[in-house]
Amino acid sequence: MYLQTLKVRRRVVSIHGLDQHKALLDKMKPRHMSGDEPEFEVSNDERVTHPRIFFIIDAFWQSGPLVKLLRSLDAWNVQDYCQSIGDNLPGGNPPRKRVELATPKVVNSRAPKGLWRNCYNDAWLDTLKPHEIRKLCIINKDYDFKLPDWSKATCSKEESETDEESDSDSDEE
Repeated sequence: MYLQTLKVRRRVVSIHGLDQHKALLDKMKPRHMSGDEPEFEVSNDERVTHPRIFFIIDAFWQSGPLVKLLRSLDAWNVQDYCQSIGDNLPGGNPPRKRVELATPKVVNSRAPKGLWRNCYNDAWLDTLKPHEIRKLCIINKDYDFKLPDWSKATCSKEESETDEESDSDSDEE
């Protein structure tokens, strides 16, 4: 679950050439992602699962702006899936539908070391002892969480070359 979430976010960054966010995601491991749990419904005394809907479990260490960036990357993944055309149609299951709870479920999970100071939740940092904060090796600068508008984002050079090759292949037919 966590590995898939990180892979999807890294893929979105790569496809759209969002190189400014690559360093941030490279510092993170699957265990640093927010989690999710499947939605369950009870019907006629039987538990029925809806495997494509998952409720988000927030990681306490993540700041609001970091959460917003990561959720935006998730939304971009869904948009990419919905906008797939031709030979670029993805195989397998559609992306998970990750839903925020009205009252968020928050867990105190492991935090990555070496992130920018505004990636960490101040309330979480306040719970740490000074030596624990030092062990985080926090970069004393603010991270720029900006993303371009999805509809104006460009694909990466690799994807452009692949598209051009497939266009030239179809021209030869």
